[in-house]
This record gives sequence, C-alpha cells and structure tokens, in this order.
Amino acid sequence: MSEQNLFAEFMKQMAFDRAEYLVEGKVEDLSDFMKKMIESASSIIKENVVGEIKVLGGSIKKKEDKFNEFIKKVENEAENEKYKNIKKNIKEYIKLVKELVEKYCVAVIPVKELPWENVIFMTVPIFLHDKKIQLLNNSIAYCGDIKCVVSKTTIYSKMKGGTPLFAPYIGELELNSTVSNESFKNPLSEDFTCINAIIESLESPSVKNQLAKYHEGYQRHGEPICDFLMKDEELMRVMDKLTSGLESKRVNTEFAACAIALPNVSNGSTLMVVTDESNGSGSEKFLNCFEALLKFSAACCEAPSTSKEGKNEGMSTPGGQQLATWTQEDLARDAQQRGGAVTPPGMAVWTEEELTKAASERSTGLPPGMEYWTEKDLEELAKKRQGGALDIPEWKPEPNMLECANCGYALRKGWDECPICGTPAGTNISSKPSAEKESDIVSSSASENDEEKDESPENTPPEQ
Repeated sequence: MSEQNLFAEFMKQMAFDRAEYLVEGKVEDLSDFMKKMIESASSIIKENVVGEIKVLGGSIKKKEDKFNEFIKKVENEAENEKYKNIKKNIKEYIKLVKELVEKYCVAVIPVKELPWENVIFMTVPIFLHDKKIQLLNNSIAYCGDIKCVVSKTTIYSKMKGGTPLFAPYIGELELNSTVSNESFKNPLSEDFTCINAIIESLESPSVKNQLAKYHEGYQRHGEPICDFLMKDEELMRVMDKLTSGLESKRVNTEFAACAIALPNVSNGSTLMVVTDESNGSGSEKFLNCFEALLKFSAACCEAPSTSKEGKNEGMSTPGGQQLATWTQEDLARDAQQRGGAVTPPGMAVWTEEELTKAASERSTGLPPGMEYWTEKDLEELAKKRQGGALDIPEWKPEPNMLECANCGYALRKGWDECPICGTPAGTNISSKPSAEKESDIVSSSASENDEEKDESPENTPPEQ
C-alpha cells in the first residue's frame, strides 16, 4: 500500500471530529481568520438577515482536555507496526490538527424570504497528502434545510474534460464513524458533525462510481429530478461558477462533486449543501457559493416528484388503511443486507428468455389449439370480399374419379355404366352431343309430351 493510501487509512481510523471543538461566542472573540470569513459570508446577504447570527469557532484552549486525549490516541495508534513507514507524516499531522481546529468556524444566519429558515456557513479545512502533508483552508460551504423532500439524493459534480452534471445517488452515503444513521432524524443543518461527514463522503469511491455509471451507462438521462435540473440553463450557469477539487488541482480524478441535495423523510425536509474551493477570500467567492445554494434549493423545491411541506403520505386503501411503501434507497439497503443471498434449493428459476417466450405465448389470450386470425389475415379476407362477391373456390373433381364420356356425371369405382344416360363406363364419346342430335332430342321429347297431353282425361272429347 502506498504511503498516501496508508495515511488516508490512518486518518479514517482516527475519525477526528472537528465539530467537537466548536465553542459558541461572539465575532469579536474569534481569531482574525475566523472573523474575516464569517463577516464576508454574512455581508453578502445582510439585507435578508433577521435576528442575531449565531457564531461558533474551533478552540483548542477551551477544549484542551479533549484535544490532549485525542493526541494521545494518535500517538498510541502510531506505534502500530503497519504505520512504521509514515511516522514522520503522523508527527506532521499532530501539528496540523491544531491548526485545523483554529481554522474551523460556523455561522448560523437566520434569514427571511428565502427557501430556508437558517443559512449555515462553515469553513472546510482539508488535509492534503501529496509529497508532504498540507492543510488547505480555502474551502467553504453553505447549507440549509428546505421544507420539502426531493425524490432522490442528487449530487452535482464537475467532470474532467466534460460538462458538469446532476446525478442520482442510490443507497446510503459512506459516512465516517463519527456519524450514525440516527443523526438523520434531526434537522441535518443543526448537526455540524453530520454535515462535515456528508461533505467528506462526496469524495468516496461509491459516489464517484455512481457518477461515472450515470454519465456513461445512462447517458446522463433517466432520473426525473436530474433531467429537470439539467434543463435549467440558469441553474447550470450558476453552478458552473463553483470551484471544485478539479479546478483547484487538489484532486486528479474524473469527477469532483461539490453539491448535494439529501432528503430527510423523517422530518419532511431536504439538506442542501454547496462547497467552493476557490483561492482568496474576496466577496466573489462567497457570492458564487451562496448563489449556487439559493438556485439549487429553489430548483429542488420545484422539481417533479417533490413532496411539498414535508408531506409524505405514501399509499392508502379506499378505507384509509396505510400501505407500506419502499423507496429505491430502501430496496438498495435491503439488497446490501441480504448480501446477494442465493435462491433456496428446489425453488424454480426462469431465465429472461424463458419468461419472454412464455409472455409471447400468452399474448393471444386464447386456449391452446384454438384457431385465430391475425390482423393481416382479416385484411386479406376483406379485400377479397370487396364488391359483395364471395371468394368461393371453383369445384374440382377428385383426381381418382372418372366422368361419363357422354353427360359428364361422376362415376364411382366399379360402376359399369352411367346411371343417368346408360353410357358404358370407359366409352370414348364426345362429352357434348352435336347440335343436330340436340335438336332431335328436344323435338322428340316435345312430341312425346304432346301425346301424353292429348291422351289425358282432360283432353278426351266427351262421348256423343
């Protein structure tokens, strides 16, 4: 394992919680760095500020016992054999942890006529291990709770060599050990430990993997809320002003997430977090970050499938009985808990091809063996019947049956003569009589009819 990865594992094992060293006070009691950051963060929205701003700053002096306890924990862990190659880095880390606390501050700003009741501003000091360990203190974040629940955890990310994107995140975020899932039951913006963990999770492998999958596998399309946000040109323009880890050269990855909308169904809200890593402390840096939070929050309130005012009633029967519902995150979590359980022995299993075949066989809806006609068959039959004439096939004699050579009557096998005209079977006589014979036959039959008529009682003259 490289020294960089080993040191990252060491810091994860230590799970340092900077929020434990926050102390509430007044702006004038803060260090010059904290004072400058909070004044810059609040001045850009001073017209919307109502009430007193709550200020918190990291303090080693007022939390000395807790800090000394943590340092002792670090030194004991450093004695582990697997960390022998990074002991120099650990000593530097101990020095920088103190600086990190002194550069960490939070401001809770009550506002009016905005999507949130309070805007949370905080500095986000970051450890960087390249050739040596450094502490970067140029990153800031704005966050707040909007009073609606978005349909999906949504992440905004910059992309190396490509345009930024909004993408869904399925499942639970990879939060560090300082945070438990129970933290999500409270307004998230009031839990600074949770916010720090969420910001750190934006650089987790699972986030980067899902961003890559949505970009490549789904062609950045398919999740309604993400499609809606991507079509908002004004929102995309504002979000593009943010400086992510890619632009600041802090990371060298394909994706660098710098904003997230995290639904909190338990209290009907959504935590909105936006970060910026641009250098300097000018007003433009704070303005860009706050404007991105404002536009992102407003767009999420208008996004499709968003539950307004925290109402998440689910499904119910006509009688009012509530039915259980599961979100995609619930299903993903259940799948992880099952750990890919196999099918029980003896249970029938069907492949996708078998299911497709069975579905096609059921498509007619008719019992097996019953004749049916396709639309094409019916169209051909209709064409044949145009004009009112039926398409009746011409009668043809059976191939093994003889015909009378004289009258054409069909003769069965074994007959010696035609039962109609008495012509012997097999006689070669023209099937049609000549015109002369035909006339003789007609005249003879007419005379016979006349004789019969004359001899009838009705035509016999009475006796004199």
